[in-house]
Amino acid sequence: MKIPKAWIFLLVVISYIIYSIAAQATINTFGGNLPTRIVEVANPQSRLRATKVLLPDWSRISLSQLPGISQSGAIDGSPYSQTLGYDLSRSWNVGMTPDQYLKLGDISEALQAEEFSLQAIAFRTAPEANTDIKSIDLNKITLSKFPLIGEQTLMHLAQVVPELADIQVNNITPVNALLKSQGIAASNLTLAQVLKQYEVGQMKLGQIDLSKFSISSIPNLDAVQLQQFTGWMNSNVWDIPGLGQVPLGSMPNPMTEIGSLVMRIDVVYGPAENRRNNTISGSDVQGFSVPCNEKDCAYLELDDLENAGGREFHDRSKLEGKQWISGKYQEVEGGQGILKAVNNGREPTGRLPFGKAFKVVVMEPNETTDTVDTALFFRFCAWRMGCTPYFIGPVPFFSYKVNSLMFVGNLSEQRTNTAYAPVRATREPQASATNGTGVTEKINPCTFSNDSKSITGQSFSGIDLRLPPAVRLAQSLLNAIGETESASSKDYKAVGVYSCTDRGSNCGRALGRYQFMSYNPYVVQLIAAKPGGQEFLNQVKQRHQPTEAELFEFFPTADQDRAFMADMANKIQVTQEQIDPATGQPFTGERLIERVAQKHFGGDYSKVDGNGSDALGRLSLKDYGKSTLARYRNNSNSENGSLTCSPNVTYSYISSAKNTENGR
Repeated sequence: MKIPKAWIFLLVVISYIIYSIAAQATINTFGGNLPTRIVEVANPQSRLRATKVLLPDWSRISLSQLPGISQSGAIDGSPYSQTLGYDLSRSWNVGMTPDQYLKLGDISEALQAEEFSLQAIAFRTAPEANTDIKSIDLNKITLSKFPLIGEQTLMHLAQVVPELADIQVNNITPVNALLKSQGIAASNLTLAQVLKQYEVGQMKLGQIDLSKFSISSIPNLDAVQLQQFTGWMNSNVWDIPGLGQVPLGSMPNPMTEIGSLVMRIDVVYGPAENRRNNTISGSDVQGFSVPCNEKDCAYLELDDLENAGGREFHDRSKLEGKQWISGKYQEVEGGQGILKAVNNGREPTGRLPFGKAFKVVVMEPNETTDTVDTALFFRFCAWRMGCTPYFIGPVPFFSYKVNSLMFVGNLSEQRTNTAYAPVRATREPQASATNGTGVTEKINPCTFSNDSKSITGQSFSGIDLRLPPAVRLAQSLLNAIGETESASSKDYKAVGVYSCTDRGSNCGRALGRYQFMSYNPYVVQLIAAKPGGQEFLNQVKQRHQPTEAELFEFFPTADQDRAFMADMANKIQVTQEQIDPATGQPFTGERLIERVAQKHFGGDYSKVDGNGSDALGRLSLKDYGKSTLARYRNNSNSENGSLTCSPNVTYSYISSAKNTENGR
């Protein structure tokens, strides 16, 4: 059968169009062997129906499959240990993949991996689920490969592992071995009976060699969610069998594209450029339009797809000429909560087009080859207590050429009020030290000195009280506020009257030395993590009067101090950026201490220097602040120390932002 020439011509044209679309999508080149996919992405800002673009295939990419990190580093987490309850310290070496230096707490907000059980992890790494992911067999994995289990007590295992308490010990071989090591022969008893007859509830499985037992040797262990295990936040991803092999697109909170905007790389510019203001890069703290106001403004210039090469058009789209500044040359403010000040509170400028697990950063635009590399930067988190800036990197990502298509996600036109000067990647902070391994450890320039016996008269203007200085100031306030509460007969055993706030939505009692309400998020987190803790909180909410024994079981002295430290550090960090109505300037020095104490007494939105009091009518807000300040002065005099800071000349910025939300 003869095919008409017109049909042949039409087929050739169609084939050429399909090839052109595919070629345009795949003009990006990936610096590695990660799986990718061609995606049709809608562009609401453009009259074009859709755009083909090459993206990572998150359904076939796991943390262990991402490229190795390009720089070694370390973090000293000891200043935060008391607040967090564990040591955040860790180090990473060139070539390590993210599963080797990230912990469960680091990826909780972004991926929620703690919702997995070992059974769910095994299912998502099964060959039939994903041919690119290495499968795991829990019957062949020993308990020693799951270090988190060694930290669990027998009492806790009986509470969280389904039906385990009702199983005879001789059918729980690791538990039976642990009991025998202590001279206890109870093979025919159930675990519940053993816990009742013997004082073994606090014994941990880690007391025996767990390499002799498989994960399946503890019935139903694989059904327990990771977040039900004590200390799950501090567990390395590497130490959770199979978790590093789970595709990021199969996580409880799957990784995916945020938004749909795709742009074309029009031009690449090197560090000779300066003063660029039409940016789409920044951070989730400052927003994603942080200008580069001085020199070293290397960047990509991006264009709307609809007007590719259309500089001659007068009706230019708002998307044309957008600038993505290089994070190698510009750093911006990042981080949140009590970990905000790690790495001096700085991270490379960039974007979060795939969510919060990592930041995508433009590295070195090359004007000679018209190419640019991008990289990923990770962060460390302490679950709900905050995250460091995105500074763990670079991890090589996509490479692009001019005219390549680039996925940028959602655009925010919100412009920051803070202008940041670029910082060259080759420059190091003056306040730094190098350890014996060649790893540079950045040191916060704020320290305690003995130059002054009192904080009185010392200027705090311009001092950055972000952590760890905020933690240290919180430590000083710990005693001052504790003594203020003790003046009203409050100590670690104290339990306050029952009360409700927020129109009855929050009810409970003030607990312990610092009179934290039982619904305070830090208190809830610490108590709920203990066996029976959530039930205790529910009882207090229903007017239960805790006994002294209950208080020390669920909210012991160390936890009271820990909750106070976390709460104070956050209050200090927020308050120092607010405006004091008495001076018209940010809270500093003695006024900062007074206001933080007032917030502790009356809440974050209590009126500044207000006359309101608590249910007992003991002190007004204003009096409470002054009383705490007086005790702080006395402690400073007796300790012969005060907080001093040297200026950070490397990471300079000028802020014109004013926070006027006071006294709410």
